[in-house]
Amino acid sequence: MPDSFEDQEWVKFGVAAALHKEYVSDQREFLQRLAQTLEAALPDETEVERRGLIKKVLVSVTVTLGENRYVFTDPGKGAIVATRTHIVRGIALKNEPVPVEVALAEMSQAVEQRMSESSKARDALANLLGL
Repeated sequence: MPDSFEDQEWVKFGVAAALHKEYVSDQREFLQRLAQTLEAALPDETEVERRGLIKKVLVSVTVTLGENRYVFTDPGKGAIVATRTHIVRGIALKNEPVPVEVALAEMSQAVEQRMSESSKARDALANLLGL
């Protein structure tokens, strides 16, 4: 593994592009992997909702990074839905739907920043991306 975080090949590729590639291949599997990765890498910033008594089904993944909270929801049928909430001093000011690709791109920028500060987050994301 290279010494410098920025020298790692998967960082050069771009977290947003890698996340988008994973998302396009299988949305529901991607959501499962995203939930597992974020829970491991950023447990204090991540909330995962599962429903069901016998078989737990992933319903949503919420991650709060900086002034934004991103929620990825599986409606059961159709595409995954993303929303972004802008938060200032603990108060949600604006909640809006955004395309999943936009939410992933924005979230990945915040995650990249966090990864530069945390080897645990960096390793978990590398695992998600299979690198």
